[in-house]
Amino acid sequence: MNDEMHATSLTLAHHIAGQDMPGPAELEQRNPAVPDDLCVRLPQAGADLVAHAVDAARRALAPLSLGGIEARSDALARIGRQIAAEADDFALLIARETGKTLRDARGETIRAARIFDFFAGETLRNVGERFDSTRLGAMVEVMQHPVGVVGVITPWNFPIAIPAWKIAPALAFGNTVVWKPSEVSSAIAAKLMGIVAHSGLPSGSVNMLLGAGASGAALCAHVGIDAVSFTGSESAGSAVRQAVTARGARVQLEMGGVNGLIVLADADLDVAVECAANGAFFAAGQRCTATSRIIVDHAIADRFVVALAQRVDRLAIGDPRQAATDVGPLASPRQKERVSAQVDAVRRSGAITAFGAVPDPQDCFFPPTLFDHADHAGPLAREEIFGPVAGVFRVDGFDEALALLNDSRHGLSAGLCTRSLRHAEAFKHHARAGMLMINLPTAGVDHHAPFGGMGASSFGPREQGRAARAFYTTVRTTYLAAG
Repeated sequence: MNDEMHATSLTLAHHIAGQDMPGPAELEQRNPAVPDDLCVRLPQAGADLVAHAVDAARRALAPLSLGGIEARSDALARIGRQIAAEADDFALLIARETGKTLRDARGETIRAARIFDFFAGETLRNVGERFDSTRLGAMVEVMQHPVGVVGVITPWNFPIAIPAWKIAPALAFGNTVVWKPSEVSSAIAAKLMGIVAHSGLPSGSVNMLLGAGASGAALCAHVGIDAVSFTGSESAGSAVRQAVTARGARVQLEMGGVNGLIVLADADLDVAVECAANGAFFAAGQRCTATSRIIVDHAIADRFVVALAQRVDRLAIGDPRQAATDVGPLASPRQKERVSAQVDAVRRSGAITAFGAVPDPQDCFFPPTLFDHADHAGPLAREEIFGPVAGVFRVDGFDEALALLNDSRHGLSAGLCTRSLRHAEAFKHHARAGMLMINLPTAGVDHHAPFGGMGASSFGPREQGRAARAFYTTVRTTYLAAG
């Protein structure tokens, strides 16, 4: 590892129609833990480049279709195998560029490999129906066809897994892709693009445009984009939705959440503490499924807060390249500024700090922070804080806990810690969230299961697993008269 930890400077290029396309380096991302270790410079795609990429993707639709489903399946399988073969390299690059720990980064990389492998299989599992028409001598066929050219906009917090769970199904079902990764994780994106480009897919099947928000806005506005799949902030997602739906194209949004974990008086305290620590503070809280509202029964709240403080105190915070590190930095100085401002607002609201030091202004690290006696209507209850920050909300019993959990415009992931089957069943039926976790952290999902939420958290069909087919295909019904 020592040789790979030498300081590195990378200058990236867009990738369109099988070719790298350099441009003036307008943006920069550094290692958020050790800024002098890595400097990534990248260009900004404008409307002309977006148009070029869309045209390349449009021209690749026919070759992708004519190649057949087995060729697509084989290409996706090759991508998965190559990602797995380079998992250690990916993990180190993810740690250096975004601050994710090596353990988490390698796990995410293997997950991405498995996603491509899963959709290699889905490519061959064609879905359709044939049945009698109500008209004598006629038949009905229902088939699913590709949507066309799909715009994919991905965030930095899962820089290889989220691109995988958007790009792989798009290709599996016969679409081509124009991909705009986050400017914070562009080196990881370029490495993945290199593998995709050498997978045997027709040139232009996947095109990568680098840059910040303006590149994504131009992509959403282009009339040649038939669908857009976006993961990111609620404000950006709202803008994407307006731009895409205004011109009649389809859109899929994942926009995070203010996720709640209910801890009842009958819960196993050790299990509950582990669920809260993992959900709230691992990955520096930079997961859309992270726990920010810990809703605890008054009867055990004092003991819970003490035990959680002791658990968090054992977490190793430091350089994410070190194997022993549990929590790395926030991904960028801008992210730290945003989290710091939100935490200041929480403090001004009167919340009591249970633990959490004042962060050093000179780096991107932010200490795990817990507020106690959080206001049920305060900023912690309403706004996503994309950092290692959570609040304890004290309640009396399950009914009050469930009501507080559901009192949110978001609804991505929700958890319950209990030994009660009755409460678990009630939670499954009445919790307002797209993903429910019982005696498990709110963060952490499988690659073969549907992903998505309710309310302000999500819009459109679910991602991942077999459910992904709904967004990337359109249904056509054919009536056939007997000859």
